[in-house]
Amino acid sequence: MHMTGPSKAQIPAQGSIHVEPFARKLESDNFVFIPGNAVSYLLDLSAGQTESFGAHWDSLTLDRHMGDGGNYRYRRYGEFESSAEGLRTQLPHGPYEQPKYINALNGGIARLFDPLEPCFVGHVVLAALLDALTAMFNHCEGRACRWNIRLHPYRIFASESQHGQPTPEGLHRDGVDYVASLLMSRRNVRGAETTVTNHLGQVLWQKTLMYPFDVIVGNDHETMHAVSALTAVPGSNVAYRDVLVVAFTQMPT
Repeated sequence: MHMTGPSKAQIPAQGSIHVEPFARKLESDNFVFIPGNAVSYLLDLSAGQTESFGAHWDSLTLDRHMGDGGNYRYRRYGEFESSAEGLRTQLPHGPYEQPKYINALNGGIARLFDPLEPCFVGHVVLAALLDALTAMFNHCEGRACRWNIRLHPYRIFASESQHGQPTPEGLHRDGVDYVASLLMSRRNVRGAETTVTNHLGQVLWQKTLMYPFDVIVGNDHETMHAVSALTAVPGSNVAYRDVLVVAFTQMPT
């Protein structure tokens, strides 16, 4: 297993924004949608910050582990640990693994992706986002928790000859406690409607994330989710959808 040394820096999780209304919605409904303009306001982000953060998706690399043989997904991967006192530490880089019962398409193997870039890890937007999610999930749990945090930035391409599949495994859970899917951008694409269901597969919510920082957050024990295929606008030279998926799993204290 390929490993690199952990990040030496520890990032304080300030938890200073007011996430309580969204946490209450998450508690009551097991999911919450937050529109991008509200996210940008709550995180106090400038246009320059969001633009520089989004530029990192241009350096994602091809996912070579697709069980369907597709070459439409680009990504990176990284993992963190957050203490109950609010300090995040990047963990040594290693493969991402899911059991087959969680991911029938790509589970059951150790998938090694390229690591997150240091400039992405240290970006102010990422710190603010992880602070907010940590505060939200601590509120739901009623205490400050230790968290394992996994980050998955994705770019899904589409062309006139190939549809892009944001969730090629279909309706699924991620096998974690909470999962957030945040849209970064859409370029020359149609489709990609997000569906959230309960654990029985009954539809609770359907919506197409359209604007930067639109985010859907779910209790992964109680909900499943999927995103429909995306297609390229006819005549487009480049068509893609960028998202950041962040998964939180509570760790023993």
